[in-house]
Amino acid sequence: MLRIGYLFLPLVLVVGDGALAVERAPRISDREIVERLTRLEEGQRSMEYRFSAMEKRMDDRFSVMEKRMDDRFSAMEKRMDDRFSTMQEQMDQRFSALQKQMEHHMMMQWNLILALMVSILGLVGFVTWDRRTALKPLERRFTHIADEVEMDLGMDSPEGSKLARLVGALRELAPEDRKLAEALQRFSLLEDLPQKA
Repeated sequence: MLRIGYLFLPLVLVVGDGALAVERAPRISDREIVERLTRLEEGQRSMEYRFSAMEKRMDDRFSVMEKRMDDRFSAMEKRMDDRFSTMQEQMDQRFSALQKQMEHHMMMQWNLILALMVSILGLVGFVTWDRRTALKPLERRFTHIADEVEMDLGMDSPEGSKLARLVGALRELAPEDRKLAEALQRFSLLEDLPQKA
């Protein structure tokens, strides 16, 4: 380890010697310093002028670009507004047409319902009128037939109707006439055959 240290020591001394060296600068007079400072200030001013000119040009370019972009956006916004307004107008027209059509259909439905109700009421009225007109002749005919039957049968008689009196007379004759008795018994007008006395 000590040997390695001996090897590196001369190397460090040789390399380190250059770091300790100082170079002497020539003497500069005050006048040269002032001239150089003046030149530096002039260069600084020209750089400031160039930077301000470049900044002004960039500001001009940005303002032109901004104006163009504003114009484009306003034109695009105007086109969009126009499109939306035309779409809104078209939708309003469609909705109003649809509403008119629905109102028309509703009126048609009401008219059909009213016509159906009127026809049903007319049919009920016709049926009522038809029944009355059809039943009146039947009622007259039945009353006429009832009057004739009542007159023929003599229902007003205190002894009974003519038919009951006729059946009674036939029953009285049945014991004498065998054929009459059998006929009356066949039609259930005589319960049992009478015996001859």
